[in-house]
Amino acid sequence: MNEITDITNPNIKEFISLKQSTLDEKYVVVESKNVFKKLFSTNKKIHKVFTTVENLEFINTYCQNIDFPIFTANNEIMKKIVGHKIHQGMMAVIDRPKYIEFDEIKGNIVVLNGLTSPENVGSIVRSCAAFNIDTLIIDQNTCSPFIRRCIRVSTGNLFNIKVYKTSNLEKDLKTLQNNNYKILSTANSSKAVSLHKYSFKNNSAIVIGSEGYGADKNIINLSDTILKIDIDEEVTSLNAAIAASIVLYQMKNTIL
Repeated sequence: MNEITDITNPNIKEFISLKQSTLDEKYVVVESKNVFKKLFSTNKKIHKVFTTVENLEFINTYCQNIDFPIFTANNEIMKKIVGHKIHQGMMAVIDRPKYIEFDEIKGNIVVLNGLTSPENVGSIVRSCAAFNIDTLIIDQNTCSPFIRRCIRVSTGNLFNIKVYKTSNLEKDLKTLQNNNYKILSTANSSKAVSLHKYSFKNNSAIVIGSEGYGADKNIINLSDTILKIDIDEEVTSLNAAIAASIVLYQMKNTIL
């Protein structure tokens, strides 16, 4: 173990701020016990861990192969780091997950069209894992699911999800349609089908639009079906992550 007594120690520079990362595109910092449990069950490369002494027992319990340096500090040092209550005194530097290629897409998928909230993206990743969706498509305007906040909100379930980042969402969705995918957008539209009346099929792509504006008009127009969640008319819309969870639950329980 390597004890840290000075917050300016260069060995912990990656962990100092949750707001400004000192890492390049190759790495990401992850935090919290839930994320660590998922991390330890994967083959992700861990480069270093920074934690309080109290968490060492947790690491020894859940990590079968400790082949990385561990830096420890007392709670007073940890409290000087922005976001101490968030990271629970436990952080790690890992290799940033990689995006998959288009031809690796398979099965039912979720498509994020312009989602900018890390909380929403992380929550949707968590729901994907909960409802057996293992592939996510994001467009250029969607928040990266690989940033530390998204990973934390996903409770580490991002490690079990494959992510494809598209440079041309409309083109890629049309290619999926040519490969027998059904493109299903969610929107409050006069043409929309009530979710509870729709029968899902395998190879469905569920499009979740942006928090403020919904899916892009061109994406709505190319969709095979537009779905709506029946809610009280006094409520104009649901949070994007909540809507995604409802649709994925319905799909899992009604798929043909």
